[in-house]
Amino acid sequence: MISKERKNLMIFQKKVLGLLGFFLAPSAILFGLWGDNSAIVDPKWWYSISMTYYATSNICMIGVLFTMSILFFSYVCYDKSDRWLTLAAGLCAMGIIAFPCGHSGIETTGILGIKCCYSFVIHCICASLMFISFAILVGYNFRLSEKGGVVTREKMIRNKIYSICSCVIIVFMVNQLITSILHCPGYWTLINEAVMLWAFSFSWLVKAEFFPCFNDKEVA
Repeated sequence: MISKERKNLMIFQKKVLGLLGFFLAPSAILFGLWGDNSAIVDPKWWYSISMTYYATSNICMIGVLFTMSILFFSYVCYDKSDRWLTLAAGLCAMGIIAFPCGHSGIETTGILGIKCCYSFVIHCICASLMFISFAILVGYNFRLSEKGGVVTREKMIRNKIYSICSCVIIVFMVNQLITSILHCPGYWTLINEAVMLWAFSFSWLVKAEFFPCFNDKEVA
């Protein structure tokens, strides 16, 4: 049985992670619009959240991802599965920061100063693994119930939400692969990233009891 203090901490962490995930894409774009990014032409800075690393909004993208990674590292878990998946998510978020995507006219990038082509490969691997860990956490771990616990009507609704959000993450990961192969307009990456993050955010906020309509009703 989880203590009240431990449960409150878990709810708080989920709520903060959910809100950070929701605001990452719009805040990165908003902060980027405030500065002069005219020199970032190919690809443009708003083609993806990762591209804002080279824009005036870089501190927003780096700051939010770094904060999320620390929260994942310190996350209060139910079991070993939770621990491994949140550690993986935290490490991948750090990897996305340490190994940025490349940009034309730049030979080396990131805090390690490695070639853009190598950094880009590591960056994509980290981003993919992070979203995969999100999908598993939401689609499987969130749906688990305590042994002997009663599965309420609200819990069944929440489980459907988790399943849908997990599927959305997977579908838009596949869509990102397809749009990249087909050389669709660059902004498709931003769209795919934003939708995956919002699916992640909504599921974590539901788990954090952020929406009263999805919470278990107290029986008098």
